[in-house]
Amino acid sequence: MASNKWFQSKILSFYVVLLSISVIGFFICSKYSHSTVAIFPEKDSPYEWSLTSWNDEHSIISHEKNSSSMIAKFTLSKKSQWFGAGISINFDQNSGRVIDLSEFTTARVLLKCSPANTLYFGMSMHDEKVTEKGVPLTYRNAGAHINCDSEWNEVEVKLNSLEVPVWWLHRFGFKASEKAYNLAKVIRIYLEASYESPVDIESKLYVSRIAFTGRKEGVLLNFTLIMLSVWVVSAAWIIKSHLKTKPLEQDVTPPLQYEPLDFNPARERDKQAIFEYIAKNFANPEIDIEAVTKAAGVSRTKVNDILKAEFGTTFTNHINKLRLIEASRLLAEKPDAHITEIAYLVGFKNISYFNKLFKEQFGSTPKEVRGKASRNT
Repeated sequence: MASNKWFQSKILSFYVVLLSISVIGFFICSKYSHSTVAIFPEKDSPYEWSLTSWNDEHSIISHEKNSSSMIAKFTLSKKSQWFGAGISINFDQNSGRVIDLSEFTTARVLLKCSPANTLYFGMSMHDEKVTEKGVPLTYRNAGAHINCDSEWNEVEVKLNSLEVPVWWLHRFGFKASEKAYNLAKVIRIYLEASYESPVDIESKLYVSRIAFTGRKEGVLLNFTLIMLSVWVVSAAWIIKSHLKTKPLEQDVTPPLQYEPLDFNPARERDKQAIFEYIAKNFANPEIDIEAVTKAAGVSRTKVNDILKAEFGTTFTNHINKLRLIEASRLLAEKPDAHITEIAYLVGFKNISYFNKLFKEQFGSTPKEVRGKASRNT
């Protein structure tokens, strides 16, 4: 009996230690599985870069930077057909170098503006087919619009949902569906004025931090698998040892129980495949849920479940929203393009249906948005 109590005491001590190691290791791995790289402030950046600015022939801009912030002052002119004023962090100066940001999922920008503004956060990447060194027009650009006001605010930009301008694809002979971009070959990062930026007044932009964040799933997964193996092997060894010490006694000790960690890599792969296919093909008027299920290798139910969980919407509504967002951008950037042409370009077959959905989404018809953009210019 005394021997049995001693054995149980040792088992309890062993599992207390093992549990402590598991918990501490889990928190350590969780911390180090998150990766972050700062581009600005410059002292925190692992990359060499230079800051430049540009503007169209009617607008003006100046910039400066110090240890804590980048500052740009610009005035857009109504005379400009296309607003061109912005600042860029360039990694290709003199050496033609690019940087790899493919392990990151989110860009975080801490900034403020005076007056309030809507800016475009963009990334320029090397395209094997058309990019020429030192010619920005040939860079494959992808980005998103962000809001900026008089208070410091950190804006998050999801790197897997950036948009490549349709006009750029058409200019270099790409199909409208060829919108993939390569974050492993980033040439520059930039912030520029948008068609919603104030005109004929001086605007100021202050940026105090630009950073990219991601998660290394392999670190946590490998630790989980190792610790799970240790728990299983140790349980098997203890049970075997106990049976050896008391071969004639019936073991009434309940089997060791544990709750497996919730890990579903298959769902993450399915989600990525669905999002990538939709992002590349939403402008195709023939896209339907059957095409997505075939391309991603999943069921209709799973497509709907993932879209509902991520965006709270259905497949059709999600496709229409992507098309409407692209249409609103083209209306502002292509004043000479007919509204019907834009509707067809983003995937709508019925112009009346396009007008109806556009007004529901933005509160104005495409014609009203076009008129507003024309007045601003």
